[in-house]
Amino acid sequence: MKNKIRESFDQIHATGQMKASTYSFLLQKIENGTSKKPHIARILVAACAFLFLCTSFGWRFWNTPISYLSVDINPSIEFTLNRFNYVIDAKGQNPDGEHIVKQLHLTGKKYLKAVELLVESDAMQKYLNNDATLTFTVASPEAEKLLKDLENSPVSNQYHGTCHSADMASAHAAHQCGMSIGKYQIYLYLSAYDPSITLEDCQSMTMHQLRSLLSRYESPNTNDYYSQPHHGGHHH
Repeated sequence: MKNKIRESFDQIHATGQMKASTYSFLLQKIENGTSKKPHIARILVAACAFLFLCTSFGWRFWNTPISYLSVDINPSIEFTLNRFNYVIDAKGQNPDGEHIVKQLHLTGKKYLKAVELLVESDAMQKYLNNDATLTFTVASPEAEKLLKDLENSPVSNQYHGTCHSADMASAHAAHQCGMSIGKYQIYLYLSAYDPSITLEDCQSMTMHQLRSLLSRYESPNTNDYYSQPHHGGHHH
């Protein structure tokens, strides 16, 4: 009986503490002889079903995408955040970004910690030269909070990062184009001024080049990209 219970528990993906507690309870019932075998079987089935439901629901609850945060210089990396603002996915949105993501372990970390590890990594540091433009773009139901936290983050201040918000529709459109939210957002503004500009053009440009190009059309006094609510360091 003990072996059957152990085999059943090994099939359940739950925390060690949950398994141990329930397993110990069942063994105690058996060893004390206070329950008959049919009753033990019912307890086992109920316990297994309960753990399965908890684990399945918890996995879906934890891994539901809620927010997106793109970090752009020339490498473009996008974080997918859950409802607790932990990184559940980190993806490079261009070849440089893919190369960097492969070198780092960013999933499972709180988003500010993941941003710090990313920006401070040796792989990213070589892109943070004098004309680098570090840009954070957030699409989230709680964008205001995320942007405020990024504004006060050490890496944003140290590297003069700027922060912008994007709506979720733009985030989904960027995903369909295989582009970071930050670059896609600037593409939308640029294409409104010059319809000949393509997604491919913007994807191949650095954020410094994109913003320099956009500055030819806009100024801080216009009601477009540069005058959006933003946080963080200085504009370049």
